[in-house]
Amino acid sequence: MNDSSQRIRLDEILVHEGLISEVQIKEALMRQKAHGGKLGSQLLYHRDIDEAGLVRALAIQFECEGVVLSSLEIPDIVIRLIPSKVAIARRVMPFDYDPEQNLLKVACESPKDQSLINELNFVARGKEIKLYIAAELALNTAINRHYLGQNVTLEDRLLLEIPDDATDSIDDATIQPEASEETVTPDLPAILLVTDEEYSGPLLQSLFERDGYQVTMTDSADEAIEITGDNAFNAVLIKDTVSGDYLDLIDRLRKSSPSTSVHYYESASSLILGRHAMTAEADLLDKNLELFTSLLALKSGLADNHSGSVGTYVDRLCAQMKLPAKERSIITNAAYLHDLSRHYYRDDNSRDQRSWIGLSAKLLSSLEYPPVVVQMLRSMYKDLGGKYTKRLPIEILGGNILTIVDLFCETVDPHEKLSLDKFDAIRKKCRDLAGRLFLPEIVENFITMMQSEVLHAQATSKHGQVMIYADNPGALYPIERRLQNEGFRTISQLSRDTFVDLCKRSEPDMIVLLLEGEYSQVLSFVDTLEAAGVVPRTLPTFLMVESNQASSMTPLLDRGLEDIIPSDVNPDMLVSKLRKVQTRAQLQDSQLMSDNQSSSGSHGRLSDMNVIDLLHALGPSRRTVKITITGSTEDKRLIIFLDQGVISYAELNGQVGAPAVHVGVCWSEGSWVVEPVTPDKLPVPNNHTSNDAILLEGRRLMDERVRTGQLL
Repeated sequence: MNDSSQRIRLDEILVHEGLISEVQIKEALMRQKAHGGKLGSQLLYHRDIDEAGLVRALAIQFECEGVVLSSLEIPDIVIRLIPSKVAIARRVMPFDYDPEQNLLKVACESPKDQSLINELNFVARGKEIKLYIAAELALNTAINRHYLGQNVTLEDRLLLEIPDDATDSIDDATIQPEASEETVTPDLPAILLVTDEEYSGPLLQSLFERDGYQVTMTDSADEAIEITGDNAFNAVLIKDTVSGDYLDLIDRLRKSSPSTSVHYYESASSLILGRHAMTAEADLLDKNLELFTSLLALKSGLADNHSGSVGTYVDRLCAQMKLPAKERSIITNAAYLHDLSRHYYRDDNSRDQRSWIGLSAKLLSSLEYPPVVVQMLRSMYKDLGGKYTKRLPIEILGGNILTIVDLFCETVDPHEKLSLDKFDAIRKKCRDLAGRLFLPEIVENFITMMQSEVLHAQATSKHGQVMIYADNPGALYPIERRLQNEGFRTISQLSRDTFVDLCKRSEPDMIVLLLEGEYSQVLSFVDTLEAAGVVPRTLPTFLMVESNQASSMTPLLDRGLEDIIPSDVNPDMLVSKLRKVQTRAQLQDSQLMSDNQSSSGSHGRLSDMNVIDLLHALGPSRRTVKITITGSTEDKRLIIFLDQGVISYAELNGQVGAPAVHVGVCWSEGSWVVEPVTPDKLPVPNNHTSNDAILLEGRRLMDERVRTGQLL
C-alpha cells in the first residue's frame, strides 16, 4: 500500500520545477474548489500547463515513469489485451507491448497499486505488467476514444469524465476482436427431432435432410426414449411442448450417450438462432469477469492455486468423456469456483475442504450465479446410494466429476510427477468407491486420463523442469516468473538445505543458482551440492552472480557448470541458454528413438520408465497393444504383445515367452513404443505365464543385477 501522506504535493513540485507559477496554482485551486476534479486536470484543461509538463511532475510525485498518451498511436491489438470492462472500471489504458519480454505497458493514475498489477496480470493472461503514471484528463480521453467509441482528442478541450455505468453500455462493436482461425465443425449424420409442431417440424426435417443429415422425427418424448435406446444420434432436438417426460429423455441421454449434443428449444426460430444458448454463455462469461476482477482485488496472486489445478483437470476429464462444449464449459466453470469462499474469508482457518465448497455454493447463490453451477457444487461428495443408473442430471454429472478431481488434487500434488505406485493407489481407491461416491463411467474415464499422463509425462515434458536457488528473494521472483512465462516448470527455494533435499527428490532437468558473495562462498555451495550427490557435471547447472564477480567465477566451469551469467543482464540470455540445453537433450532423445518415431503410438525412454514399470501400468488397463522395446544397441529389440492387458507373446533374438521379457527388464538404456492393435493382428501366443509371475521374477533379476553391478 502506497503511503500518500509521505508523497510530495503536486503543486509544490510544479512550482519547484518551474512548470507553473504560484498565481496559476491559486487560480486552479479556486476552480477545483468550485467545480471539483483534480488539480492537474484543471491546469491542463485551461492550458496553464501542457500534458508533458504535467506528466513530468506526476512522475516525480509517484517516483515512477510517466507517459504522454496524446502523442501516441495505440495499435488495436494492444488495446484488446485489456478487456474493456476492466479498462473502464480500473481507469487504465494499455499503450505498448513488448512480445520478447512479454511486457505490457499500461497507463494509470495509481502506479503503486499492487492489487491493480495482480488484476491486470490475470486478465492479460500472465503478461508482465508495468504501470506508468498519466494525466487524468489524457487518460479519460484515451479510454473514451478507444473503449467507448467517442471521436475525441485532448485538443477538443473537453473536461471528459467516464460515467460510472459506462461498463453497462459498452458497444461490442467498438473494439473488433481479432480474426480467429477457421473452426472445423464435424459432420452430424444423425439427428433425432422431437417435436409436435405440424408445420415447422416437417420443415425443419426437410432443411436438415437437404444438408445431408439423416433425420428421425417423433412427437413424443417417451417414444424418443425408446428410439435412443436402439440408435445413436449426434444431436437430439427437443421441442418444449412435446408430450411425455422430456427431462427423463435428456437425463437418459447424458447417461447413455454423453457425447450426444442435446438442444431444448421453445420455437424453430430460437433453435436456428441458438438464442438461449448464446444468452446463457454470455451471462456466464460476464459474471465470471465481474467475479474474478473483484476477487483479484482482494487476493495477492493466483498462480498455482488449488482451484486452478482442479479446473485444469476437470476440463481434461470432460474432454476425455467427449462431453458437448456447453456442458463442458459449465462444469469447468464450476470447477474454477468450487472453493471461491476460501478467498473471500481468508482469515477463517477452521473449515475443511467440504465446508469451503458448501460456503462457496451459498456465496454464488447470493451473487445470483446460474443455479446449475450452484447445484453442481451442492452435489459434490454426495453418496450416490446406487441411484442414477438410468437418468443423470447435469448437476449430478458435474458434481461427480468435480468430486473425483478435487479429491485427487487434495491428495496428490498436481505439480509433481505421478509415480506408478501413486497411480496404482489412486486407481484402486477410485474403483473401490465406484457406485457409491463416484459414477463407474467417470471413474474409468479418470483412470484412462491419468494413465495416459503417466505414459506421456516423460515424453512430453522432459527437459523442462528447472530448480532455482537464490540467496536474495528479490532476485528470485523476476527470474522464476520469466521462466514460467516461457513454459518451464520451476521449483524455487531460499533455504540451502531444503534446496539440496529437493534436488535429490525432484530430479530437475536443469538448475539455476542465483548466488551472492565472493568466489570462496560460491565454491563452498557447489561443494555442498556435490557432496549431497547433485553433481553439476551430470546435471546442467547455470550460475548467476553480480557482474563484478562473474570473471572471478570462471574456474567453476572446470567443475562442470554449464555457464556463468551476470545477474543484472536481460533474462533473455538465461532463457536462450536453457533452450539450447533443452534442444540438445531432445536431439539426443530423437536420435535414440529414431527407429521408433514413425510409429503412431506412445513412446518414451527406458531411463524414465523401464519395462517393469511399463507392464505394470498397461496390464491393469486391459488394453490390446504391441510394445516394441529397443535396447542401447540395434540388436537388442524385444517385442511384446498384450491381449487385454495380458502378456500373450514375447520374442527377443530367438528367446520367446517369459525368458525374453526377463532379459528386457534388466535394460536401463533404450526406448519403447506402445501401439494399439486389433485382436486379429495378434500373433499366436507363446507365453502362458501370468503377468504377476513374470514381473516378480523380473524384479528379482533386476535386484540381482544391481547388486552385482551388471545392470545393462
